[in-house]
Amino acid sequence: MNEYEKLSWGAMANNYNLKSRPYGEGTSYNFPPHWSNGWISEMNPSKGLFVASAWFTPNKEIVHKIHTDKDCLWIFCIDCGEILYKQQGKRVQKFSPITHMVINPKKPFNFTFPKDEHYCFTSVLISEEFIQSFLKNRKNPPKISVADAQLWETQHLNTPNIMLILEQIRWAVRNSDIPLLAYEGMVLHLLSSIVRNFPEIPKRRSSRRNYVTWENEQKIYKIKEIMDKDILNIPSINELCKVAEMSESKLRESFKNTYGIPLYQYIRIEIMKRGMQLLSADHLSIRDISELCGYKNAAKFSAAFKAVHGITPSEFRKAFNL
Repeated sequence: MNEYEKLSWGAMANNYNLKSRPYGEGTSYNFPPHWSNGWISEMNPSKGLFVASAWFTPNKEIVHKIHTDKDCLWIFCIDCGEILYKQQGKRVQKFSPITHMVINPKKPFNFTFPKDEHYCFTSVLISEEFIQSFLKNRKNPPKISVADAQLWETQHLNTPNIMLILEQIRWAVRNSDIPLLAYEGMVLHLLSSIVRNFPEIPKRRSSRRNYVTWENEQKIYKIKEIMDKDILNIPSINELCKVAEMSESKLRESFKNTYGIPLYQYIRIEIMKRGMQLLSADHLSIRDISELCGYKNAAKFSAAFKAVHGITPSEFRKAFNL
């Protein structure tokens, strides 16, 4: 097992004696029946690159321990389940259903999966070695590296276009019906799209009209954190105003000036991203999903979904044979 393989889900599977079997161009690791079944499918398209899709409910806590000096990062798109990220000497972070990134701290850390919780996620492990193998000898290459990723923030990772690419990776792994080279292309597309989302340093505001004080910024961060925790069940606008200690107009104005997008638009985009994840649940009809997303009319949900993602829910399901 080489240094990169020790970072893969295959290494964790070996530690827990999960059964492995060839799966297309990769490997599937199966949880035993008394663990409520489940699996992790993983592809290793190139040295230093692993893409995986997972679906399982452990009957005991599972820990994936990692310690390496390799320059690399992990991108997670979590559908359900709360993954705990524990780094030596740091406070535990809880990764809820959203897109997250971990850059190798070059200190021991682990991903922990508490027992009896259902997990469904897509993960991409990307090494600096993989990135540079494509960028070397290219004229005017984009600023993509593990060091550059240190500057990326949640808003750069959580946009509809990033979600769609991660969904494409997820279903490519699950169906295992494409050449390994295609995964490399999708990951490069993913990185390039994040870079496109990454803004230049904003110019200092020339007017105090759009100025948000430090204290109000902290309140807006808190509001966003509350909404992101469960976007399908966010508190009412009145409750959010109470938390922020602002009037509704002040809250909306401060949110837009902090994130550059109106509050209602942010909520719609996030709900549609969650709707895309729910479309993978084949026991749910589009009408069911529209109701979960707060739409009593499935047609209005489809219109909102298309406005955000560029395709209808039916077209999305058809594209991935769902």
